[in-house]
Amino acid sequence: MRVKAGFFSLTASSSPDDDGSYLRWHLLDHMPEQYQLPGIIHGLRWIADGDYPDHRLAADGPLGQVGNAVHYLIGDPVEETFDDFVALGRSLREDGRFPVTRPSLQVAGLRLLQWHSSPRALVSAEVVPFRPHRGILLLVEEPTDGRPDEWLQWLHAEHYPALLATPGTAGAWTFGSSTGWSHLPPGWRTDHQYVTVVYLDGDPLTTTDALAPLIEERWRSTAVRPVFAGPLRTMVSWEAWR
Repeated sequence: MRVKAGFFSLTASSSPDDDGSYLRWHLLDHMPEQYQLPGIIHGLRWIADGDYPDHRLAADGPLGQVGNAVHYLIGDPVEETFDDFVALGRSLREDGRFPVTRPSLQVAGLRLLQWHSSPRALVSAEVVPFRPHRGILLLVEEPTDGRPDEWLQWLHAEHYPALLATPGTAGAWTFGSSTGWSHLPPGWRTDHQYVTVVYLDGDPLTTTDALAPLIEERWRSTAVRPVFAGPLRTMVSWEAWR
């Protein structure tokens, strides 16, 4: 498994007067530059616009404002890549290549814990993020009392098989905080957290509504509490020119 960790950056929706310059810059300028770093394997971007916020299952505190999600899949060397990622951003900013910013709601670097694929996807669980998808259901959860080992085992043995038997799903990857790294860059989240990306083949809004009863089962044990749970659509590259 080449992917060892995931980087997540969550920001608010674009302002009403944005002409699309932020998304064009990020898709056509900023995101491609990240691939010069040896540990960057894949970059993904999703947005929650239009009716998407109305289909959220949970939205607590600042993450209730999530409108953009950027996700990089990272391989070895993980910690060096985290540091290089921050250094590259600083260098691009100094060169005038960071002209547009959005207020950050959360930045996190998390270890990959579980990966699953739907039988309908016809691909191995290791490659689900590289397969085209219409959108995702993003879940951000926090443990209520230490590491929820029983909950994590339940996810693996019972929850994900049921979830991925639902039409419209393609796979699910779960990431979690790690105590094995020596450091994280300043400003990144350090409290324990789990982030799950459910990849969707079906319409993200319709599929999220269908998954709602299964998703709510994740929180019945009180081992974790939901911070955010909602659909986002894939940022299709050609839409950057609209």
